[in-house]
Formats: sequence, structure tokens, C-alpha cells
Amino acid sequence: MITGSSDTIAAIATASGVGAIGVVRVSGPDAIAITEIGFRGRAPLSVAPGYTLHHGTIHSPAGEEVDEVLVSLFRAPHSYTGEDSVEVSCHGGMVQTQRVLSTILHLGARPALPGEFTRRAFLNGRIDLSQAEAVASLISSKSRASARASLGILEGRFSSSISSLREELVGIAGLLELEMDFSEEGIDLVTNAEIQRRVAGVLDVVDRLGRSYRSGRMIREGVSMVLAGRPNSGKSSLFNALLMADRAIVTSAPGTTRDTLEEEIEIEGVLFRLTDTAGIRESRDAAEAEGIRRGASARESADLLLLVHDLTEEDHSLPVGAEPGAQAVIHVWNKVDLLRPAAIGEGEILVSAKTGEGLDDLRRSLRMLVDSSEKSIQDGEVVIVARHADCLARAGQSLLRALDLLAIHGGRELVATEVREGIRYLEEIVGIVTTDDVLDRIFAGFCIGK
Repeated sequence: MITGSSDTIAAIATASGVGAIGVVRVSGPDAIAITEIGFRGRAPLSVAPGYTLHHGTIHSPAGEEVDEVLVSLFRAPHSYTGEDSVEVSCHGGMVQTQRVLSTILHLGARPALPGEFTRRAFLNGRIDLSQAEAVASLISSKSRASARASLGILEGRFSSSISSLREELVGIAGLLELEMDFSEEGIDLVTNAEIQRRVAGVLDVVDRLGRSYRSGRMIREGVSMVLAGRPNSGKSSLFNALLMADRAIVTSAPGTTRDTLEEEIEIEGVLFRLTDTAGIRESRDAAEAEGIRRGASARESADLLLLVHDLTEEDHSLPVGAEPGAQAVIHVWNKVDLLRPAAIGEGEILVSAKTGEGLDDLRRSLRMLVDSSEKSIQDGEVVIVARHADCLARAGQSLLRALDLLAIHGGRELVATEVREGIRYLEEIVGIVTTDDVLDRIFAGFCIGK
């Protein structure tokens, strides 16, 4: 557990492996002084202003030249961490980058812990806790939609929404508590109807944000999509067509697919995690039966089912076991190159995995299922972190109890208590109220150097 930031930390900030440039990040009260000990340049770093670049060389404590570098200087509080900070850009590759880091550590810094730079940024008031979590989400993004959503939170739009909700609740709680001070005089400062209206308004926004987590989770983690149907309906061919690669084995023999096959693709900025499954039928073959069982398990946990039907087959009923549960479902009619029906039902799509016909329509339908419009992302209205969704749910429960109390004309002190609980859960999202245990869990998932 980190309890303060009185020491100076250092870590490699660039990814491991071969690269043109490596960056060593240093932050803390002695960041500039420590780096200056080993730096040889045209002017001393100690007198240089912030936001300046300095060319020179880094030398070990024994005087050995380690590398030619560019030093970026940031002075408190105008740095990522809010402290004096230095970024040493050296030649890439793990050998040179590690040598520069080792030199900085020998000169007086200590190795940074995972996420310690961002944790210091939070503790020093540079960002709030939701923005800190967005840093980790942005780094780990696997799709453009995930990156845009994370960037929107990092820029403070989600925090602004939470702050507005909190301020409204603080105003309501203040009125209730002020009224209790005048209770003996029988003075009513605000009516029940007015309190109900204001609490309900906040609850509506809290609920909307909470409901957005389903889309937000799919934006961040990817949409789990399972292709299911009868043998030879063209699931594996469609799987390959969407990937634009021959990933799954395709033959005319039923039962070719005997296990689940997973791949990731990005469709219009959204990550989809595709799973091809064995055709659903009764089978005495042990290997195929196990594949069918695994397919059933994949269908149960999927966000989306792509039920693939063969237009040329006489039996178009769903195979037993393919009945959709709570997931979204798209019915895909394959082999339109062989047979074109007069009409199709709403939500059904005609495709040919062989020729590619209809695949663009399918991609558009897939993308539309994820409520991640540019406006929602830009307005900070998509929740992508489970902790935020949990806090919103708890805040909503407190506000709902407050409304129930108002409906039965319960005591104003009880209503105020529930409103204060709602405030506390909103404050947990941005880190106004939090514990070291929560911080430890959040920042433990960060990479070292961020």
C-alpha cells in the first residue's frame, strides 16, 4: 500500500521489446535533481523551465556514458503526477532502456509500483478516480469505440455528469436538513412534491447511466457473439467470411466442426468476439457430442446469438437447444446465392457466405445492437467500468427508498439519510470518498510506468 509521495520513483514507460525509442519516467520531489546528477547537456536541468526539452547524454555513477538522450522537464504542479517530473527518451530496446533506468535508480530514485504515477496524479488532484480508471481502460482498449469511450471519461465528461448529480442531491439534502432545524416552528421550506420531483429527476439520470453499462461492457470487453444452427447451415463459412480468412475448416460433411473456435474482429469500431460452434443435433460420436455440449455452454454466456439457417433446407425450425435466452438474436438466412425467398421477417438477414452478398447488411445490424453512438460516448453517458455501475446501482436504490419514504410521508430525517447515502455512492465513483483498499485494488491492475 502506498501512503505518500515524498520519495522519487522511476520506471520504464514504454512497452517491452524492440523499438526506436524507450522512455524512462521519473517523478517526485527530487526527480530533476536526481536526473541532473547523471545528465550531461548544454545547461543544468535545475535552472531550466518546465515544458522544455534538453539534448545530452546520461552517465552512470562511475562516469560511464550510458546513452544519448532527450530529457523532457515538467515542473510541479503542471505535470501528469502534479510533481516535478522528468521523462528520459533514449534509444529503444530493453537493454538500453533498462540501463538508463538502472542509472536513475542508482542515483537515488526507487522503482515505481504498478500504477503509481497515475495514483499520484489522483492523490495530487490532477485527475479524479474515474479518470484514473479510464487511463487503464484506454491503454488496454482493443477497439476504436473502447478507446473513444475511455478518452471521453479521461477528459472529464463522465465526471462532470456525476458532479452535476451530486450537486443536485447536496442541494436537496441541504434543504431537508435546514427544514429540520425549523421543525419546531412548523415552517415548511419545501413541499414533498418538490422534493419528489427533484429526487426523481436525479434517479432517472442515475438509472440511465447504470443501464448503459451493458453497452459499455461490450464496448470495453467486446461483444461475445456465438454462431449457432444445424450442421451444414454454413456457420463456419460465415465465420470465415466475417473474418475474411480461412480460419475454420469447411467441408460438405455434417459434423466437421467439433469444438468451439474463437476469434476477434472489429466491426465499425466495435470489437466482436466470434465463436463458431458445432452444429446442433443428436450425435453418438463422443468427440462431436462434446463439441455440441461446449457450444451450448458458449450460447448460454453469449451477448449475441447469430442463428444461421440454410435456405435450401426444408426444415427451418430451430434445432432443439438453440432457443435463445435473454441474449439479443439475429436470424441469418444463408445460401441466398442458391435460393432467394420472396420475403423475410423483421430482424432477419439474407446472406451468402460463399459470395459475400448481404455481409455488409449483417455488419451494420451487428454494429447497431451496441448502443455506443458517438454522441453517447462524447457526452460521457456510457459506463464502461463495473465499479461505476455498482455505485450507480447502489445510489439508485438509496434514491428509490427516499421516494418511497416521501410517498408515505415518512420523516424528513429518514429521507435526508437516504439522499446522503446516494451522495456517498456518487462520491465513491470519482474518489471524493474512498479507502486505501479500493485504491490498492484499482491501481494494482495498472502496468508499471503508468
